[in-house]
Amino acid sequence: MNSLILILIVPMVCSIIMFCMPQRFKVLQSVHIVLSFIVSFFLLMAISDVVKGNELFAFEHFLFLDAMGAIFLSLIAITGLLVNVYATTYMKWELEEGHMNVREVKNYFALSFIFTWTMSLSVLCNNIAFMWAAIEATTLASVFLVAVKNDKKSTESGYKYIVLCSIGLAFALYATILLFSAANGNVEGDAMLYTNLLAHADLIDKEALKLIFVLALIGFGTKAGFAPTHTWLPDVHAEGPAPTSALLSGILLKCALLGLVRYYAIVANGVGFDFVESVMIVSATLTLFISAFFLIRQHNVKRMFAYHSVAHMGVIAFGLGVGGAIGLFAALFHCVAHSFTKALAFCSTGNIARIYGTKDMTKMGGMIRIAPLTAVLFGIAICSLVGVPGFAIFVSEFLIFKAAAIDGKYVLMGIFALALAIIFIADFSHFFLAAFGKVEGKVEHHGEMKLSENLPLIALAVLIVAFGVWQFESLTFLLNESVKSILKQ
Repeated sequence: MNSLILILIVPMVCSIIMFCMPQRFKVLQSVHIVLSFIVSFFLLMAISDVVKGNELFAFEHFLFLDAMGAIFLSLIAITGLLVNVYATTYMKWELEEGHMNVREVKNYFALSFIFTWTMSLSVLCNNIAFMWAAIEATTLASVFLVAVKNDKKSTESGYKYIVLCSIGLAFALYATILLFSAANGNVEGDAMLYTNLLAHADLIDKEALKLIFVLALIGFGTKAGFAPTHTWLPDVHAEGPAPTSALLSGILLKCALLGLVRYYAIVANGVGFDFVESVMIVSATLTLFISAFFLIRQHNVKRMFAYHSVAHMGVIAFGLGVGGAIGLFAALFHCVAHSFTKALAFCSTGNIARIYGTKDMTKMGGMIRIAPLTAVLFGIAICSLVGVPGFAIFVSEFLIFKAAAIDGKYVLMGIFALALAIIFIADFSHFFLAAFGKVEGKVEHHGEMKLSENLPLIALAVLIVAFGVWQFESLTFLLNESVKSILKQ
């Protein structure tokens, strides 16, 4: 059976199995971990084929997996696996504290596989209409993971999430319809297929393409967390469970970004890169400075990391705006680095909430003494988020500076540096308050989590450092091939 079909069938089968499981937590925990490994195995098998230099197709090119898709599918396989394993520990704590019951936990585990299925489908769709539908489906699947507790606050945040993202993605639907209308009859083959549209982008009306890209940026940018349509993101992360926030920020936002990058490639090759780069720089600058402003004023640890998601979507947009082979490479690498970093950041908030019983960093303090490993993991996430050398995000941010310097875009370098400096100051002031400051509130759980409970977080921390100091041939190959496909080299 075609591997693309398998990686869509397996998560749905796993979801059905979870729904059929008895309501006994230890059974649910074990089965969820085993099924998560199985799903990731099939995803990684498909990715390995692409790393060998093959593009995969199914259903007469309706589904495909190229190098760019393989990068984003790897995030679902690796980040998703580690977060799902941590979710079993987090849900155990929620049960012990009476915040959830076993039925809700079982539904959460089952829905997480449906969420994986929708994200995988959005990556694999060659048909742009179905790609849009799959990205919309990720909203419908993930909203139940946000509002899993079914209380007032989480339900309100879930409602805001689904309304704003659906309205935003309506603009992406307009872009999809307009692109098909402009391409139909002008390109060879099916005008709904991304591969055909990219190959014949120069045959599509240039003025139509400009409007298409603006609509796509508004639509997919809303789902990705670009300002000023980012407002759903802080509320969802503040109220949703920590593993949900890790999945949303670490993977889901990247699926929306992949949709935008697909449109970026088509429009850039149709009207020239100057137009799309200029639009992305404006969006990136707005996103970076709005998020930086809110980061200074934010003391809720989950909302702080939510605004970081906005900020780093701005960094990725800046890489696309600087452009060129290095800028595009940096933007795509940043998607990987941010996925691991933000998954660690949000999972560490699960530990922090258990220790202090609050998300307010002004009421924390002394974390380095109370839970030293959690403090170190929290610190690694912060160091990577602010671009400290030796951590993954530094690599992509350095490459963006390099790309701008090579092209003589010194004003852009100054704007980028200023935004990053504000974020750096804001983050470390919050971190030092929580890790080394005086304990202002209560300590609900004295002592560190068990080593087994922290293993997924340690694995994420290792990935962050490894990608910061080492060049992985497989990823470099996928990144280079992705850049070549965008530049049509």
